[in-house]
Amino acid sequence: MSQQKGKNMRLSIDNYQSILDKKQISHEYVQKATGLSKKTYLWILDNGFIEYETLERIADAIGCMVGDILKADPLPKDEKHTENVIEWIKDDRRATLSLSQRRTISRVRQLAAQYPDQCRIVAENKDGSIYAHIPVSWVRINPKIELTEEQREKRVETMKRNRAKRKL
Repeated sequence: MSQQKGKNMRLSIDNYQSILDKKQISHEYVQKATGLSKKTYLWILDNGFIEYETLERIADAIGCMVGDILKADPLPKDEKHTENVIEWIKDDRRATLSLSQRRTISRVRQLAAQYPDQCRIVAENKDGSIYAHIPVSWVRINPKIELTEEQREKRVETMKRNRAKRKL
């Protein structure tokens, strides 16, 4: 699969098989309902890695939530590394976030509450990381501007002039 997600994007094979058993759904049914080739479907089951869109199709086919079959890979307690991933496909309107950094998770939670039709938390993992969707238009890359003291003073003066003009 050429567009695999980060390490947190894995199918929980045990949960998936448990749901299939409870609902008496066969692997062949899922394969046909999702339109996956046998080779691709078996690769997913063998390796556990899966694209989000495929995960959604499988969840729909077996009648469960994505979070029910999404595997959480908790970091060891002494691990200070956090992984944050933003991904989108060219010309798509939706970006996918996989976040483990607390302050970013808090911000996404605020946005999900404020804009539920645009920002949606899809899954919450046992380690506290989340998986969410946001509009691609929200993704920005803004490098920090390094200004000299003279440049800063010039900008302050320009802002003061602009505010004074607006008051008139």
